[in-house]
Amino acid sequence: MTRPAGIETIQMVRRCAHTIPSLIRPLRRIGRLWPQRIGNQCLLMLAVGLTIGRAAPTAAAALEPLAVLFLQASQVVVMPYLICELVVGFGGLSPGSMRSLLQGGLLVLAGLWLVAGALVVVLPPLLPPVEYSSFFHTGLFQEPARTDLLRTFVPDNIFTALANDNFPAVVVFSSALGILAQGLDGREELLHSLELVRRLFGRLNRATARTIPFGILALSALNSARLDPTQLARMQGLLLLCLAALLLLGLGLFALLLALTPLTAAGLWRIVRGPLAFTASSGNLLVALPMLVEGLQEELPRAQARLRGPDAQPSPLDRERALELAPLVSLGFSLPGLGQVMCLVIVPFAGWFVNQPLGMGRTATMLLTAIPTTVAGLKAVIRQELLRQGLPLTLLDLVILNGEWLYRFEKVLNLLGLVVLAVLVYFLSGRALRWRPLPLLAGLGLGLVTAGATLAAGRYWLELSLSGSYRNDRILLNLQPTFRGPPPLQLNGSDPAAITMAGILQRGVLRVGFRSDAVPWSFRNSSGRLVGYDVDLLQALAVDLGVRLAVEEAPLEQLETLLHQQRLDLVAGGIQSSPSRALQHQVSRGYATVHLALVVPDGKVGLVQRSGGPDEPPLRIAVSDPQVLTPQLQQQIGLALGDHRQQRPLRFEPLPERRRFFTASGQGRFDALLTTAEGGSAWAVLNPDTTLLAPFGNRFDSELVLLVGGEDPRLLAYINSWLVREQGRGLMEDLFDHWVLVDQAPLQSNRSSP
Repeated sequence: MTRPAGIETIQMVRRCAHTIPSLIRPLRRIGRLWPQRIGNQCLLMLAVGLTIGRAAPTAAAALEPLAVLFLQASQVVVMPYLICELVVGFGGLSPGSMRSLLQGGLLVLAGLWLVAGALVVVLPPLLPPVEYSSFFHTGLFQEPARTDLLRTFVPDNIFTALANDNFPAVVVFSSALGILAQGLDGREELLHSLELVRRLFGRLNRATARTIPFGILALSALNSARLDPTQLARMQGLLLLCLAALLLLGLGLFALLLALTPLTAAGLWRIVRGPLAFTASSGNLLVALPMLVEGLQEELPRAQARLRGPDAQPSPLDRERALELAPLVSLGFSLPGLGQVMCLVIVPFAGWFVNQPLGMGRTATMLLTAIPTTVAGLKAVIRQELLRQGLPLTLLDLVILNGEWLYRFEKVLNLLGLVVLAVLVYFLSGRALRWRPLPLLAGLGLGLVTAGATLAAGRYWLELSLSGSYRNDRILLNLQPTFRGPPPLQLNGSDPAAITMAGILQRGVLRVGFRSDAVPWSFRNSSGRLVGYDVDLLQALAVDLGVRLAVEEAPLEQLETLLHQQRLDLVAGGIQSSPSRALQHQVSRGYATVHLALVVPDGKVGLVQRSGGPDEPPLRIAVSDPQVLTPQLQQQIGLALGDHRQQRPLRFEPLPERRRFFTASGQGRFDALLTTAEGGSAWAVLNPDTTLLAPFGNRFDSELVLLVGGEDPRLLAYINSWLVREQGRGLMEDLFDHWVLVDQAPLQSNRSSP
């Protein structure tokens, strides 16, 4: 006898109902493990995000929309909240309170600058020597926008500053409104209304703060997945300096707070843990400011009250003085911070990087001009100081390559500086500072021991790892052709033959001469094979013609002679177009754009980069292709190397082969080699005691061309139309990535040589 379907359904529902409590119990246990405080939630999600990023990078990429949504939503909340904080905070202060607040704040801020500056001076000389040259990249021509500090703090339109996240301008404007409100009749009504708006944004901010742990999860997973171990290894010297500074400053300054204030280590940790986890994972201190202010306003009155007894509660005055910290923290954020000053260590590190150490005296002098301009942005101030110290501007790469973690280092130290600023000013205004030398000595001793041990171990490791670690030259020399098949035939002299389309097809051989000093366009790799951009390009042409490529190497002048004698069909190898060359040969259309630059011995970079005076001797510049150098171009180069008003005296001297410049006699004779940035970067990689400079930006450009023998218009038309077609198909872009940018991933090509 079968049961009705309805009865079976009821019984199934009853069984499911009985199992629900057993399912809920584990969830409740998991819920109890979830931290109740947001600071601990942030730390937990930071660890989870780092684990996901390293273990499952693909899964981390799926979290990117969450990270973007979180940052955008947080940014919307913070700025209006801080504007109200500044206006209400400064507007509610008495003149005496504001004076003591600002005086104490400036005193503490100056002390932080002094401590960070001392580390910038002392740490870089502890590094061992290193050699380095980088491959070409388009960032050589990118100059950071000039920053006008006056307009940064006082813009034309405050609403434009709000839209552009110009925090210094917003702080100055809001602080000025708050200060002016002190003498305003009926200010209580204005401040009461703004206080209501501030509370409203405070509620919104607290609601947004509940999502911070999940934002940290997404951000830490993404950044962990994007970490490039090879870049980290190459820049480990800078990482070592920053780690030592972080240990010294973190332990030393926290010990200072514990020694001078009634704050406990547990209370200090409760203040910093949430903002620290968020700032380290996102690199965004601005969004963490409300969380930091809230923690300060909660913990500092408790510490003040403990001075009156273990069970004493904070007084209204304690809490009122804590409310005054909000405008101080915002104002401190808009001024040069501890992290910004400490990041100036990149300048002496850059000098170490190219074997041009600044020394302690020059570094200390550099800080006097650099610290006030750090509000303009790290990249802008580093560029300014590289120029002043005569270091290659290409060392801005250090900021770009290390940007992911360096930016976080800066923001974490800025956070530490704001905590020190707020805590010391609070207890200074409450006359609660005290002197306990034991915690200070213990903290400083621990900081010195850990930082010293880190530096000693790091230096030893650097010396081992940097010994023979430079491998960009090997990477370049190990590059393989992008076309599969046997290498080109070697001509080693050929009989004259008619250079026509029909003649080439009948012979079955395309005779090409390549310059013997044309890295990366044509050169011998580590296995002795002729390779390069132009070699692959002409190999592709030979494939399309259905013939075999045969090559000969020689200096350009000799190749042009062979072309006139009809012993070669084409000449290639990074040859720049020029009107005089077009009068002597048939010239193809341009197939690649290049830009003039200079290769300079490391010891002469400062000489070349400074403007020069009227009494200085002219720079001696070697030129391997004199046909490119017109009188007008010489004048433009002189103006570019001068001060753009007065031409710098130059002496250009022809040099038949570029490789002669890189000999000891060549570097002693010449101050620079005029070449292309695209080719000169490869020469600097092969000779790391030289540096590529791009003082002309992308202004002096030209096209690379093929020299075509004979007078057959059909051959020239075929080559030009073939170049246009391959340009559209992306061949030139692929070759540029492989040979000039040196993309180390294998180039995928469907072509094969015959």
